[in-house]
Amino acid sequence: MSKLFRQRLTKHLSEMARYLRYVFNDHFVIALMFMVGGLGFGYSNGLKGLETGIWWAPYVVIFTLLLLLQLGRLATLMNDADVVFLLPRERSMHAYFINAKNYSEIMAMLIQIVGWFVLIPFIRVTDDVSWLFLFELLVTQLILKDAFLEREIVLRYQYRIKIIQSSILFKWLLPVIVIGVSYLVNPVFGLVLAIILNIGIRYISFNRWQKVQIDWNKAIMMENNRMLGIYRFFNLFTNVPSITGSVKRRRYLDFIVNRIKPTRENTYLYLFSRSILRGTEFGSLYLRLTLLGMVLLVFIQQQWLIVVLTILFIYLIGFQLIPSYFHFDDIVFTHLYPINEKQKLDNFSRTTAIALSITAVLLAGTTLIAQQDWKTALISLVLEGIEILLLVKFYIPGRLLPNKSSN
Repeated sequence: MSKLFRQRLTKHLSEMARYLRYVFNDHFVIALMFMVGGLGFGYSNGLKGLETGIWWAPYVVIFTLLLLLQLGRLATLMNDADVVFLLPRERSMHAYFINAKNYSEIMAMLIQIVGWFVLIPFIRVTDDVSWLFLFELLVTQLILKDAFLEREIVLRYQYRIKIIQSSILFKWLLPVIVIGVSYLVNPVFGLVLAIILNIGIRYISFNRWQKVQIDWNKAIMMENNRMLGIYRFFNLFTNVPSITGSVKRRRYLDFIVNRIKPTRENTYLYLFSRSILRGTEFGSLYLRLTLLGMVLLVFIQQQWLIVVLTILFIYLIGFQLIPSYFHFDDIVFTHLYPINEKQKLDNFSRTTAIALSITAVLLAGTTLIAQQDWKTALISLVLEGIEILLLVKFYIPGRLLPNKSSN
């Protein structure tokens, strides 16, 4: 079973590497650099305004560590067909799960360590603690995460112990008690509690798995849900065959499409606007990037960085919306429309301009409200307007017409 997991892991890592090439393209890397730099700069400036003894600082640390524990799930890499083909090897599946846990623990522990490093400046500024205290806090965090992953193995079996299945108890209540005792009372006490919790879950897992059957449907469903979350992230950057788009009826947005006159020249304007307002693929992408840009602008103080970030997000959103131009090409009836390619491109450019203009207003409004700086908001809005004009008049036609002619 260990060999089977290694084979699946090799295939899985190869698939992830293929998709990551599309994620970390030049545009996203540039955006990521600005986002990380902006957040780091804001974090550094925020620390300068803090002092030792702030009453709410320990609770921020506890809450942050609790959230970090929720990151990183058990990756079993199980398939739907396993319920048939691996059923005769059910007693050997525990070794498979152990290999899955060892792999999952690598990434999970890295997340905990990185989060701990990020928290160190905040803890050192707001509380006079030693490095031994911080190290004990990290060890407690790692032991709790190991207990989390061990419990996920337990959940793959048909255990009748209801208390083990309680997510509120094991993912929130017990960890917040352990972390709270570790940070507010004594780190040694918290470390001891974490070890006791870990040993208890291991006792349940290692001493009963031979007597309990695997809940195959639940185990496969949990893995499918985990992979679905990963594929949805990749789907923001490229088409993922495992993700199928869906359509939602949003009646509260009908007033937007009802403003489009039902003429032959507006055929694709109607379709493209519907694909953004009703389709979850491009609509969710547009909404998430817009909200992300607004959230970042709340925390950034530097005028030049705000302007650069708004320009960058307008370009990033416009670039990510380009594939929606081909969204209706697989529908045979659209090829029967008496509409030439120029009309389709004009409709797409108009739809994109409207969507980007809404984003530009939202970003400028966020800057005005969060920073109370109307000059920066006005400069951002003007530059965004110029950028949108250049995108829809030159960049988007230049990207789409060569692709269409080659097809």
